Formats: sequence, C-alpha cells, structure tokens
Amino acid sequence: MDKIIPILPCPSIMEQVAFYENLGFTIVQTYTRPNPYAVVQHGSLEIHFYGSKKTLPAENPSMCYLRVDDVSAVHEAFSNGLKQNLGKIPRSGIPRISKLKDLKEDSRFMVTDMGGNTLFIGTPNAEVNEPPFFRTIESAEYAEKFAILYDLLYSKEDSATANNMRVKFFPEDLSSMDVGGLDMAKISLAALDLHLQHNHIVDPRIDGKLKELLDGSDRENSNWRRIWDKYDEILGG
Repeated sequence: MDKIIPILPCPSIMEQVAFYENLGFTIVQTYTRPNPYAVVQHGSLEIHFYGSKKTLPAENPSMCYLRVDDVSAVHEAFSNGLKQNLGKIPRSGIPRISKLKDLKEDSRFMVTDMGGNTLFIGTPNAEVNEPPFFRTIESAEYAEKFAILYDLLYSKEDSATANNMRVKFFPEDLSSMDVGGLDMAKISLAALDLHLQHNHIVDPRIDGKLKELLDGSDRENSNWRRIWDKYDEILGG
C-alpha cells in the first residue's frame, strides 16, 4: 500500500515523544544520538520527528493533514489523553488542541505539538455521506448566510468579519427569527461562540436562549445530544 509519512522538526525529541504519549500514541523508536529521531504511531497513523535546535516552536510553519476514518473518536481520545495526563485540555499556547469543527469539506481539529508543528486531523464529509451537522440549517431564508458566517468563524477563523456579518444579516434578537428549534440551537451556538471569541465574555441573552432550548429538548435524541455536547465544549473552552 502506498503511504506518505511526514518527518517534522522539534527542538527536543524527549519532550516531543512525551507529548505524543499523552495523546495516546505508541512510541515505536527513539534515538538521541548521534542524530535525535523518533517514530510514533496511533493506529495506522505514523509520524517521524527529527531534533533541530534551530526550530523555534512559536515560529515553526510545518503543517500536516492527517486523514482519519472517525475524527470525532480521535478528537475525543486525544482530548481525554491530554486531560488525564496534563490535568487540562490546552486550547491556547504551545502545545494545544482545538475544538472539533464542522467545515464545508470535512470535520476536523488541529493539534499544535511541543515543536510548534500543526497537525490538521479530519474526516472528509463525502466519506460519512452526510452534510456537516453544525454548519447546515433547514431554514431557506438563513441557510446560505449561516453557512458563510460559520465558515468565516471556523474555517477562516475571522471572528471580526463574522461578527460584522452577524450584525448585518441576522436580527439582534435571535429569538425573533422564524426558524425551527434545532436551527435556532445551531445559530445560537455559533452566535455564543462568536461573541465569546470576539468579546471574550459570554453573552447572557444568547446563553439564556440556548439554556431554554436545551432544557426543553429530548436528550435521548442524537441531534440534541450533539447540541448539548457542543454547548458544554464552547463554555468549557
């Protein structure tokens, strides 16, 4: 089987290896002399690292996309591993792990390791035969606008432009929108996260509306369980 294996730099092989162990990777090989080198593996994923004292983690541009069968399961495993071993899930600084994002082409998250390498880990939407859940709503009036706002916020990570669009194309009082409950929950989740990213505080009006929707929802329903989990993730982050 044809296979590509990334070889990425890091200033400290031992710190790099320890971080990937925390994620749940198996350490296949580690060499400290004469040339620092390591091989780590997680299922069918394999990554190699070489030691380079010239590598500055905050300035490291190295990136790699890892395609997996079930990105949700991998994200959960990595997050749980970090929480168990570090006592927290680091969302900023180095190292860090992002929240799971439903984008236009795939669902993905990002990991930045001790060496400053950024891994994009995702599952293409075409492989799961369903549209990205949090990016799509049923409302014909707002579906296209919401998808654009969502991409600005999560694909381009441009909260300023997303906020301008939110003000221009959506009512200030989201509860005045004539949309279904699940649509309202998805719009409110994005608005809650947008306000949090842009203003660094939780908007009590949006939060109150979401709590009202969640309290009246069926937690046995798989879609509403996903809404609950995303709400907890946003506030937890």
